[in-house]
Amino acid sequence: MEKRERPSWDEFFMLSALLAAARSSCIYLQTGAVIIKDKRVIASGYNGAPPGIENCLSVGCRKNREGIDFDKKGMGVCRGVHAEINAMNQIARQELKGSSMYSLYFPCSGCAKAIVGNGLSELIYCKIYEEPESLTQELFEEAKINLRKLTLNPEEYFKVMGEILNGRLSKRR
Repeated sequence: MEKRERPSWDEFFMLSALLAAARSSCIYLQTGAVIIKDKRVIASGYNGAPPGIENCLSVGCRKNREGIDFDKKGMGVCRGVHAEINAMNQIARQELKGSSMYSLYFPCSGCAKAIVGNGLSELIYCKIYEEPESLTQELFEEAKINLRKLTLNPEEYFKVMGEILNGRLSKRR
């Protein structure tokens, strides 16, 4: 019987990442990633829009529309997510789908992509750090993320927190 060469595990998994890249929805650059545990592929990802968001092949490249050179590094204005993040989101999404997030500040577009990609259904925030990026608003609207602004009265909450802490501390003595 003739012996044949098989790819090493590293080669096999890198070829798997290459295959994942074929699913990329980026017009300019196609990349893929796989996550391996105990020599098994547990997740794969490619660069493209988060689940539930129209991709660049459907709606065009946002960088093109805004006149930004492709060579300019960074995806801040891009609706796409890196392959590595998409692969990790595949695992996290199982636990996070349908959940709510409380955040002191309204998120940037990078965090918005992760929120959408992981299937959260609601974001509750207190403040807007800066004027929200238009991409953040677009992503949340398209993914139908429920947004709620919560107004807190800091003085009242600090008073209540102090009473709770003092009550608990006095019982320990």
